[in-house]
Amino acid sequence: MPLNFKRAPGGAAPQYAIFGKLPRRADFVRINASHPVVQEFDDLLGRSLTVAAQTEGWQQRYLASPPADFQFTSADGRWVFFGSLHPSQDEAGRCYPLVAGAILPADVVLPHLPELAIANELFFAGLRDQLSSAIENSVEMLACRQFLEAQQVPSARADADVELATNVLVRHLQQTPAARLQRDLQNAGRGGLEDHLLAFTFYGELLRRYAGSTPRQALMLLLPSAPGEDTLGNATWLSLYRAATQSTFARFPHCITLQQDGKRYLALAPESFTDRFLAVLWGIAPEPRTVVNVLETSAPWSAHQSYAEVSYILGRQLADPALDLYALQGIVEKLTRTLA
Repeated sequence: MPLNFKRAPGGAAPQYAIFGKLPRRADFVRINASHPVVQEFDDLLGRSLTVAAQTEGWQQRYLASPPADFQFTSADGRWVFFGSLHPSQDEAGRCYPLVAGAILPADVVLPHLPELAIANELFFAGLRDQLSSAIENSVEMLACRQFLEAQQVPSARADADVELATNVLVRHLQQTPAARLQRDLQNAGRGGLEDHLLAFTFYGELLRRYAGSTPRQALMLLLPSAPGEDTLGNATWLSLYRAATQSTFARFPHCITLQQDGKRYLALAPESFTDRFLAVLWGIAPEPRTVVNVLETSAPWSAHQSYAEVSYILGRQLADPALDLYALQGIVEKLTRTLA
């Protein structure tokens, strides 16, 4: 099915790119891989593999790592490259993932990213299948190329599908008690929902105020373990993040879905991923300094003048067992709208 993206005012169609390694090829596969945002992502992946290679036995962990979906924003904030990657190697056994995705202007994608996580669920599932088939069957990328070319066809249903996804997300948020997400986080030892919302809000403020001097870190957001619930969990976190950062973010974050210790996560970087963090894609545990610790009581962002007030209000609201995620999202929007 065609990608469900509202077109830019100029009618710009999505582009696509494919690059990486195939088991029966001696060199890199590169199709439409010259776009700047693709080259940036390619360079970041290469550096993350260099980091991973410093760990003994990394190749076995690399080859056993699952596929991942990603959303990567260019350094200038103009372009988004989103798609899937799958660990692979060439015929000589040299490791490099097979990567494929679509490229769009950022202003087309970013305002609707939570909803598009739902609207484009079939696109990501289909792309993962294409990459897996190409690697397992040692075939060329013709089928994947045709799959991506088919996504470029303008869809008259795109706006309707995004609207439907919006309704699905709203209904999910309205029907999901905040206490359920709170319980899931606590059972997994990930802190509470209040901790995450405070980190969303005030870590973003810290980055805004001290851009360039604050370490780049990623948030690890727990996704549901039940089959088929990943997409709604992904959209939920993106929606809450959007509500918490509406007054602070200059551009939307980088996102990657990944698996660690048997659990699924949405990794979200407010600025950009570092190569040291992205080694997690290849089975390497992330260094503590690359991850935002939402449980850190003396975190730098807790010194913000509004932190105590926002924490108090969120704590009181979350104590209500009847509070649903949609109502919580509205509360977060009101709180962050007035941040100094």
